[in-house]
Amino acid sequence: MRRLIPALTIALAATLVAGCGTDSGTPAASGSSAAPKLEPVAAVQQGMESSLAGTLTMDASVKAGNQSITMSGKIDTVARTLHVTGKAPEPVEARIIGDAAYIKSDSADGEKPWMKIDLTKLRPNSSLRQSFDLKAQTGLIGGVVSAQEVGNGRYTGVADLEKAAAAANTDGGMRAGLESTAKLAKDPKAIPFEAAVDADGRLTALSYTIATKSLGDLVTDMRMSDFGKPVTVEAPPAAETEAASADMYKFL
Repeated sequence: MRRLIPALTIALAATLVAGCGTDSGTPAASGSSAAPKLEPVAAVQQGMESSLAGTLTMDASVKAGNQSITMSGKIDTVARTLHVTGKAPEPVEARIIGDAAYIKSDSADGEKPWMKIDLTKLRPNSSLRQSFDLKAQTGLIGGVVSAQEVGNGRYTGVADLEKAAAAANTDGGMRAGLESTAKLAKDPKAIPFEAAVDADGRLTALSYTIATKSLGDLVTDMRMSDFGKPVTVEAPPAAETEAASADMYKFL
């Protein structure tokens, strides 16, 4: 099996899963007028919802000990398209168009550089399905228990991984993933975070640190920008693409 799968799964799970869509309320509309002032917890939760309401660019880094992952993705959550490039730690690239995912890595073992995955064939609890689910994620933001504004749209606060897991959608293994992370954390009920919200009520930055029992600190930093800009994702050339085998779906 291609060695890129675990690395890409971890990277996407740590970035997209960290904060995609909560059920905290109606997203604030983008535009030139400022969004209504919200209390801090609602501002952070609805800010992430607003950020992921359409198209955006997300840049993220995840560090654990001496290991580092960096990713940059252009996302259209309505059209369900995604183009991600990064290092995890080898160069990786992923494209999603509807139910088709294409993955490329320098460490690929196949005859062709791209592997095509039919997302509808993934197991219900597949971690890869979880990573690629762009809208149904609740993640860390769903577990925010306290927040305070520290000036200029910047917030600090605490999130509860166990609360986030309880609030998470069970589809795609999201709840199970958060529960697993909570078990690794030294104090899953007190995860410190920092966030920034722009004048239109959209979250533009999120960083948090999970102190683990055995892996050291897991530090995640995310930046969101280019809201509303068109995102175009094309499938790789057919001549450079091979479909994932039936046996591979047992492990994805």
